[in-house]
Amino acid sequence: MANRLTVGNAEVIAVLDMVPPPRNPKLMFQDISPGDWAPYQDALEQGQLQLYYGVWVVRSQGRTILVDTGIGPGPHPSRGNLTGNLYQELGPVLRPGGRTSTVGDSPTDEVDVVIHTHLHFDHVGWNLDYSGGSAVPTFPRARHLAPRLDWEYFNRPQVLAASPYIESQVKPLVDLGMMDLIEGAHRVTDEVVTLPTPGHTPGHQVVLINSQGQKAMIVGDVLHNKVQVSEPGWTAGVDVDKDASRRSRRDLLDRAESEDYAVAAGHFHPMGNIGKIVRLEGRRYWQVL
Repeated sequence: MANRLTVGNAEVIAVLDMVPPPRNPKLMFQDISPGDWAPYQDALEQGQLQLYYGVWVVRSQGRTILVDTGIGPGPHPSRGNLTGNLYQELGPVLRPGGRTSTVGDSPTDEVDVVIHTHLHFDHVGWNLDYSGGSAVPTFPRARHLAPRLDWEYFNRPQVLAASPYIESQVKPLVDLGMMDLIEGAHRVTDEVVTLPTPGHTPGHQVVLINSQGQKAMIVGDVLHNKVQVSEPGWTAGVDVDKDASRRSRRDLLDRAESEDYAVAAGHFHPMGNIGKIVRLEGRRYWQVL
């Protein structure tokens, strides 16, 4: 399942890793009452909050860039023992029509760069493959770009103890010299740049694409649900710094609206995860493209 967006000479392709079980909205937006949700029932699915674990393939100036790597193969006990399907779903996207390539045997050899918007488990889960008993990079030719502030935060002893996936899915890439810890805006190609948007995590970043006068942004976890377009003050319980999360979201929505960005949101429904920010009677809304 893939949605595609052409941005000048660049291309953005959505790829779905896994659909986790739905949850009570209160479990994620802890400060928001059922009454607050009343005007936004279209943002829920049968009254439940449904996230989707999606990643993005970006083609720019001859490079194939993967933004985030999903939740991983699993099975995931905290997500109903479901399994991720990114490896299978990426194949037709990276090598459409089953075409062959000189870069390697696996379609994942096609990836030149992996950008991590942040280091939560559902965004780094396919970094390394342990099916053979030892750590093997899933994307062996790729430079992995991760925010330095996240690396420093998740390596604090208390945080690391609660985030064991850092040891299995992030640290080995640093040890292998395959991960670059980046700060501030980082240019990947002349069309693709990262932008710090702290709050969800200390180093959270989004990806901006600008080609031939057309613009798009991949927003990571600045947006979990389309309700946050209308209610940017609503923060997820897992946001490390909720005030910073609100500021980053408002600033990014301002930019998206004023500069006519297409917006790609990986946690949105796969049939509505690419859209624009529109204003009606003084309020912002999500408009699917």
